[in-house]
Order: sequence, then C-alpha cells, then structure tokens
Amino acid sequence: MTDMTRDEVRAMLAQAVRDAGSQKRFAEQTGVSRPYLNDVLARRREPGERLLDAIAVQRVERFVSLRRDA
Repeated sequence: MTDMTRDEVRAMLAQAVRDAGSQKRFAEQTGVSRPYLNDVLARRREPGERLLDAIAVQRVERFVSLRRDA
C-alpha cells in the first residue's frame, strides 16, 4: 500500500479516462455519469467508490497525532 494525495488519485483517473478514449466511455464503463466524472476531474467533487474501484484505489481514513510527545 502507498499513501496517495488527491492530486495523484485524480491523475490516475485522468490517465484511465485517456486509456478508455473519452470521459463518456470511461463513465459508461464505471457506471457513473459523465458530468459527475467531469466534476471529479475538475476538483469540484470527490471520487466515489466506483471511480476508486476502477483505478484500484481505496479511501482510508487516518488519524495523526499533532503532539510531539506522542
């Protein structure tokens, strides 16, 4: 497993769209709407499970201590 930034996830999605040939085709393949996919790529929305599954990425919640003694 590797930690990824949101920008890295969006870059992976953008590459998957290019590989599919179009946003429309990738949206159809993943079962999401093209406008939703476009919003994700434009940073207006966060990617959901279907899009993350399509690029083999899982969202994981992390907690990090801000205390120096922890």
